[in-house]
Amino acid sequence: MSTKTQVLKWLILGGVVAIQGLPVSMAAEEDDEWSDVWEEDWDDEESSKWSWAGFVEAGFGQRLQTDPLFNDKQTLNEVRGHIETDYAGDDVTFSFRGDTWYDAVIDEMELDIRELAWSFSAFGNTDFKIGRQISTWGTGDLVFLNDLFPKDWQSFFSGREDTYLKAPANSVRITSYFDAVNVDLVWTPVFEEDRYINGERFSLFNPIVGDNIGGSDVVNPVEPDENFGNSEIALRLYKNVEGTEYALYGYRGFDKQPVGITNSFQPTFHRKDIVGASVRGSISDGLYNLEVAYHDAVEDSNGTDPLVKNSQWRFLAGYESEVATRLTLGLQYYLEWTQDYDELIANSPFPQYESEEKRHLLTTRLTYRTAKDTFIWSLFAFYSPSDDDSYLRPSMNYRLSDEWLFTVGANLFNGQERHTFFGQFEDSSNAYVRMRYQF
Repeated sequence: MSTKTQVLKWLILGGVVAIQGLPVSMAAEEDDEWSDVWEEDWDDEESSKWSWAGFVEAGFGQRLQTDPLFNDKQTLNEVRGHIETDYAGDDVTFSFRGDTWYDAVIDEMELDIRELAWSFSAFGNTDFKIGRQISTWGTGDLVFLNDLFPKDWQSFFSGREDTYLKAPANSVRITSYFDAVNVDLVWTPVFEEDRYINGERFSLFNPIVGDNIGGSDVVNPVEPDENFGNSEIALRLYKNVEGTEYALYGYRGFDKQPVGITNSFQPTFHRKDIVGASVRGSISDGLYNLEVAYHDAVEDSNGTDPLVKNSQWRFLAGYESEVATRLTLGLQYYLEWTQDYDELIANSPFPQYESEEKRHLLTTRLTYRTAKDTFIWSLFAFYSPSDDDSYLRPSMNYRLSDEWLFTVGANLFNGQERHTFFGQFEDSSNAYVRMRYQF
């Protein structure tokens, strides 16, 4: 029995005996048989409620060409430790996920609590999850229309595991189940932005200077005040009907990246409302998904304010199927349709850098798994015919055993223009390796 369990046992035993007015030593001597039974029952009950897991991982990545804004070619150089535990009580569940690592690229020790939450049920049909947590919904594969929960793009572009694209936030999540429709509500009291590309690790295009910035010159945005009036509310109504999932979405909050500008020409987060819908189901030998969202620029309904990003319609259509044994193909078409586009161009101080009125994006995911998932080969490709730029994510995972996992991959950017979304990161193309021991 562990020291912790033994201490708890004697504290409880001591309290019981004290009420009876007997010395602890006397009670222990007179009831050794009962004590042995207690020890066995305590260990079995408590150990069954806790689960533990974790890993230690080393990762290294480097640019494939020189970025003049960075003296060091490294994009990833870290040793990371991850621990997770769950406690399943009779009425309440506790969950913890945490990472700590030394990041040699920025020469800092980092700590990230990815989950620290309590979950419980009430009213017979409602689940609550309160605390730090990761939320996600929508139907897109690495394309997000109605999912305005925080993302970590720095991790995504540097070669960390895809799991780290989703960032945590301090939220309250309430899910209620009804015959007619299920309701999912996420309230984030303090606005939580994306972990966006800010110039610290990768350079990015700045229209004011007409070129990329980064290195010593990073983005320092004006953030919304931390008060309940600036909290975020996300709502989803969903229902599964004969294997097809239908959903409606709503969001009230802010842009997750500082794409707006203040009157003093500082980057900032402007207010945004979103309404949307999706459907997901099976067809033929595969799965399909359709999703739509309207992103309303609350502070510029006419599109005439050049400091506020215009409203947009966003559409997504996707299909995924196993085209051969253990080979999966996924295809997506995504459209961003900027509203009041003529007003945008007429009022923009940099019309030459504005994106097209209709930005098209095509994605392809190819995944091949060998028997027992010993090898997993993957290629995810983004291509925008309107921007004439692309982003390729090839990777290979090798599972040596249940404990050891090795990964190699790359982030390859290409574009004809410096100001397009993927084109701005062309000097940030990198290759990486990771080695993980799981326990």
